[in-house]
This record gives sequence, structure tokens and C-alpha cells, in this order.
Amino acid sequence: MLDPKNVPEVGRHEKLSRFICSRSHFRPSDGTVKQNAFVPHPREALSVNRDLEAREDETWQVGLSVAKQLGKSLYGKADALAATYLSQGLIAKAEPIDGNPNHVDILSWPSDKSAQKVIAQEIAAIAKFVTTPEAMFS
Repeated sequence: MLDPKNVPEVGRHEKLSRFICSRSHFRPSDGTVKQNAFVPHPREALSVNRDLEAREDETWQVGLSVAKQLGKSLYGKADALAATYLSQGLIAKAEPIDGNPNHVDILSWPSDKSAQKVIAQEIAAIAKFVTTPEAMFS
């Protein structure tokens, strides 16, 4: 994990993960992500996690923590490069939170919900769904 006292800005080529804690946010049949996984609701920012200086198991532990806070299950994560968000006119801002220096907020969403959905659809089309490893449940 990153040193919480020395968190760099998010680079264009960094992988950002959106943890998937709702069955309605992905299609198990083909492993694709639905647009609603990327709509920033109810907040104005979309929370994602960077993997900079993090081991894979650390990233999954953060995902499990997020799911637990929400009272939900962790089904997987949707990975996309920061450039995917930036190409939609969004901003990826490092926003460390207690216990997770790799937290990032995706900002500058349009206020119009239909415009948000169009952007979310573009991101979902590029994002790669990764199922939570079975080892996390044993």
C-alpha cells in the first residue's frame, strides 16, 4: 500500500478498481459490467481504488472492507485505467481515507442523470470485470 503521508496524484495509466457489491451491477453470464456500477449515487463522486504499490491481496481486502461497510457481498471489481475516466471529462483525484491510502474519487460528473448514465455506459464498455478470488472466502 501507499505511504499515507506521501500519496501522489493519479497517473493516466494507473489501474482503478470499482468494487462490485451488487448483483445488479454485472452480468454473471458473460462477466461484463453494467453502467449502473459507475453512476455516482448517492454521492457526487464515484469511489474507486488504485492499485499503486498494493499487492493483489491488499486490494481485495479493501474490497471486502467496503462490502462489509455497505452490509453487502463483494462479487468482484471492475478495472479500468484512469485514462478511461479522464477521456470522459472526469477528474481522478487521490482522496485517501482512514485505512486506505489508495482511495480515489472520480469527480466532475454532470448534474444531469441521463448524461451521467451515458458516461457510465462508456466506462462500463471498457472496464474488465474480475471475480472475487475463491481464496477470499475460505
